[in-house]
Amino acid sequence: MQDRSTTVKYLLILLFAATAGLSSNAPAGPAPYRWKSVIAGGGGFVPGILYHPAAPGLAYARTDMGGAYRWDNTAARWVPLTDMMDRTNSDYMGILSIGLDPNDTNRVYMECGKYTQSWAGTGAVLSSTDRGKSWTINPLTVKIGGNEDGRGAGERLQVDPNLGSILLMGTTVNGLWRSTDHGSSWTHVTTFTPTNVNFVLFDPRSGSSGNATQRIFAAAVNTGGQSLFRSDDGGQTWTPAAGQPSGVMAIRAALADTILFVTFSNNQGPNGATSGSVWKYSTPSGIWKNISPSSGSYGFSGIALYPKNPNILIVSTLDRWSPGDEVYQSTDAGATWVPRLRNASLDHSYASYTATGVNPHWLAALAMDPFDSSKAMFGTGYGIWGCDNLSSPVPAWYFKDANLEETVPMQIISPPFTNLLSAMGDYDGFRHDNLDVSPSNRYRPPKGTTLSIAFAGQVPSRIVKAYNSAPYGAISADGGSSWRDFGGRGSTGYPAGTTKGGSWAMALSADGNTIVWGPTGASLSYSTDDGKTWTKCGGGVPLLSPVADRVNPLKFYAYDGVNGRLWVSSDGGKSFAAGAAGLPAVPSWQSQDGNATAVPGREGHVWLCCGSGGLYRSTNSGARATKAGTVTGAYRLGFGRALEPGGPPALYLYGVVGGALGFFRSDDAGGSWTRINDDNRQYGWVHQITGDPRVYGRCYVSAEGRGISYGEPMDSTSMSEAPLPEPFQSADDDLLLTRPPRFSPPGHRQR
Repeated sequence: MQDRSTTVKYLLILLFAATAGLSSNAPAGPAPYRWKSVIAGGGGFVPGILYHPAAPGLAYARTDMGGAYRWDNTAARWVPLTDMMDRTNSDYMGILSIGLDPNDTNRVYMECGKYTQSWAGTGAVLSSTDRGKSWTINPLTVKIGGNEDGRGAGERLQVDPNLGSILLMGTTVNGLWRSTDHGSSWTHVTTFTPTNVNFVLFDPRSGSSGNATQRIFAAAVNTGGQSLFRSDDGGQTWTPAAGQPSGVMAIRAALADTILFVTFSNNQGPNGATSGSVWKYSTPSGIWKNISPSSGSYGFSGIALYPKNPNILIVSTLDRWSPGDEVYQSTDAGATWVPRLRNASLDHSYASYTATGVNPHWLAALAMDPFDSSKAMFGTGYGIWGCDNLSSPVPAWYFKDANLEETVPMQIISPPFTNLLSAMGDYDGFRHDNLDVSPSNRYRPPKGTTLSIAFAGQVPSRIVKAYNSAPYGAISADGGSSWRDFGGRGSTGYPAGTTKGGSWAMALSADGNTIVWGPTGASLSYSTDDGKTWTKCGGGVPLLSPVADRVNPLKFYAYDGVNGRLWVSSDGGKSFAAGAAGLPAVPSWQSQDGNATAVPGREGHVWLCCGSGGLYRSTNSGARATKAGTVTGAYRLGFGRALEPGGPPALYLYGVVGGALGFFRSDDAGGSWTRINDDNRQYGWVHQITGDPRVYGRCYVSAEGRGISYGEPMDSTSMSEAPLPEPFQSADDDLLLTRPPRFSPPGHRQR
């Protein structure tokens, strides 16, 4: 039961809503919400790190699918710079390169786009004059592969250090481009014939202030001794640098006066490098010298030098899987080297999951503080490591990922016994009892990419998940603390034909006794023995994402958004029959925009997202569905704690209301909506949105490569969690893998 102060608080919220002009015709807001990242810690590839040469403490990091970040030196945390991207331009969250103007500490550029395949859109160059607080989007006519092979190579976007209006941009499929107006427009450099560029680098000594730099280097994907090109006439003509090594390609470079230091590998990476070397090249004489610190079946990638003393430089190996990648340091311009990673200490305390089974790998990016040679950073396949005592006999590296979140949470759930559980690409998923701290471990035993997770509506500690390695699924009876794989006693543990676990593919009956699963490659199937054996669902239902009724364990729903039809089972998943039909269809390539969500605590209540067709609601177990309010776009929907006890659960929508795309909350079953985000907090491609059943107003959003974010009303004391009404008092944490009681007859709620 709520206390008097809580009731008064809710009344004040209602009063605010009324005075804000809430109606069914237009959304109010945006409401004063604060948003934070749920901390997992890194979780994705960081292929580029850059310090600004003229501003102490100013650094940027780029990711392959989670946008870009700026280091806040005062707060010692990364600040996301691309959260304004939404589903219409989420491909711009793939950052192939960052370009810094060395003479303007506020100006920064980004080369954006994820893919270059036929189905992908074109990229863009983003420009900012306030260190990424705001951006101008300059669309390109070519595609950018920020999440493709070669993304860990050097910076392809560069600003002329003598004339800042000039930029050069290398691409991975369309060659070299030039801008003379700060990146607003671009012209193809047709005299540079290679199409796949690894990096671009200006030589500032070959020009003067206010005049275009004349000597420029550009590296191409070529292992035939024609990888590094140079131009001595401002980019009008290009020739391969004579004498360069063959069998490898130039990956990255750093320039110290007249000496160009270059790392080479036989593959762009981040995978596939089996040979490599490090060389220095005299720009006046054209003489090359091999200065490799080691040799073996691996490449080299990262390189950085100290501008105040260019004899000090560091390089990193690439794909040295045994004994692991290394960072080498030289203080004599490469004559001798000392390893700085293998004999170092590694502090995993920020994200302790990285201490087991996640070794530093894909060391493509390496950076040294231009104002302090003892400080350095390198990027990995799961985040950033930093060091503040690089020259110490035992350097101390620490996981430097504060507020940098790049996981791919495909599905999230908020059961009533804790804050959040997730199903994630690559890293299984996490149970978050504290949203602001990385959990001590990801799910055990580790399975890798996990794409589906669901809990039982009346016994929420029973949870199932699906992942992409055999036997493709597991069950937990202790709220995700431990898991047991499906199968056993001669059973495979998955339906015939299964090749992957499937996205949003799993549902668990309200009593936790029946699993309905639609794994990739198989038919929609059900199990009543905790996943040991499986039977195909009858009724001709296609392979769809199933949803369990949150009250009645005999009821399941499966929505076919492409054909606008809801399928319903009333016999525990044994068979499905066609229900509501004629609903707005979504395109096949956006099939997940058509999805169903069952209402907690209300039998037979189902909401349907129909993409641009809007939002629909059924209160009769899916027999019919009617359009809800004035929502003109509905992509994802979830439920949270009701505003008042016994009232309708709060609805959280990712969609379009009143012409605005964003996140919305409704406290009156969709009669009116309040926007709870703003245009700067869209998070790219959103996979899911849901509320918290314990905390009114709290909303979770999972996004592609941007991890999980959570929002709360500004007046919230946060994280003051009110007690739950029945029947959600107990988490049944001591249930282990025993079977729960059978569900009471229809019409009686289990307690």
